[in-house]
Order: sequence, then C-alpha cells, then structure tokens
Amino acid sequence: VYAVSIAHARQIAAYYSLHGVESVAIDSRTPALERKELVEDFRRGKISVLVNVDIFSEGFDCPDVEFVQLARPTLSLAKYLQQVGRGLRKSDNKESCMLIDNVGLHRIFGLPVRDRDWEAMFEGRMAGNAQPQTRMENNGLSVSCSLSEDSKRNEGLEIVMTHNCL
Repeated sequence: VYAVSIAHARQIAAYYSLHGVESVAIDSRTPALERKELVEDFRRGKISVLVNVDIFSEGFDCPDVEFVQLARPTLSLAKYLQQVGRGLRKSDNKESCMLIDNVGLHRIFGLPVRDRDWEAMFEGRMAGNAQPQTRMENNGLSVSCSLSEDSKRNEGLEIVMTHNCL
C-alpha cells in the first residue's frame, strides 16, 4: 500500500490489523535492520500488508506481490508505473494481482497495461490518459474500459471499477 504520509501509513496499517490482516507501516523513520526484518516477514507470509511512504516505489523486488493499493496521488507516470509494477511481475506462485486505486490515478495515466506513445509523451505532444474510453455509471458505481486496438492481449486486465462515497 502506498500512503501519503507517515501518519497516513500508520492509520492504514492499523485499520488492516484491526480487521484481522497482519499489517505494518514502513517509512523513512523505520531503522534499516527493522525494515529488512519486516520485509522478510512479508516474504514469508507472516505479514500480509506492507504500508509504505516512498519506500517501495523503486528497487523492491518481490514478484509474489498479489495486491497493490494506491492511496496516494502522484503526477508522475513513472512513479505510477513503478508502484503498480510491484504487483505486475510474473511469478510461478501467482495467478493475478489486484490493483486498488483509491486516488484515481488510472483516470490520469490509464491502466498500466495499455500501449503508450512514448515519443509523443517525451516531446510534450501528449500527457496523461490520452486514450479513448467508454464509461458507464449507475448510482455512484462506475466502470471504465479502455478501447485499445489490441484488446485481446489485455483481456481481463482492462476493467477498472470505482465507487464514489458521496
């Protein structure tokens, strides 16, 4: 889980733990040795959820991750792709990865599996989610589906559901 601040990370970890899911918050104040032990506990399954503040966006290699929750906004496509990428690595022990986007980053950047015109992005001709989409809404529940040319390749990964609590 990617949180906005240390306090936010601790609140999220406490919430999961309160509901029976063993969770810990890791941030810049977590001593290196303790951080290493917590990550090993996560790898062994002793801890189910690691909530972090800019600790696991880059360089964290644990292909068995099956769940990524985005609870912090970013305006960086690279950071978004790195965060969701923690769960999209292939592993023999994994069939799927659940991505929960609490802050609507998929609306800005599109789904992580979509094709991007990197040249246009680097030249500044395109930014964000410049891809056609279809959208259906019903009582605050919305479903967005990307209309990619290669929809067969991404089948099963192209639906994002969000719920507005207003």
